Amino acid sequence: MIDNNCNTSIGIVDSDMAKRGVGQPKKESTSVKSVRLPDRIWKMVSKESKKFRSVNQYILSLIEDKLIKEDNLDDSKRISPNSNSTKGE
Repeated sequence: MIDNNCNTSIGIVDSDMAKRGVGQPKKESTSVKSVRLPDRIWKMVSKESKKFRSVNQYILSLIEDKLIKEDNLDDSKRISPNSNSTKGE
């Protein structure tokens, strides 16, 4: 019989993923957060994000645009590209 301790399994996967470099390269440290959105808003965000690399990239660009507009962020400090990173173009 195999003893499958979830905590041990997760630790093995985490270290394996770190070795392989799974995920996008980090440009700076990040925090994992969640947000609750109404389904109708999420569907619009998901549809609009098709023009970007990912939903996260789209949301990041919206936030950065707002912060830059209000002079809370310098445009040179932007992580997301200034224009849409459209797929296939």
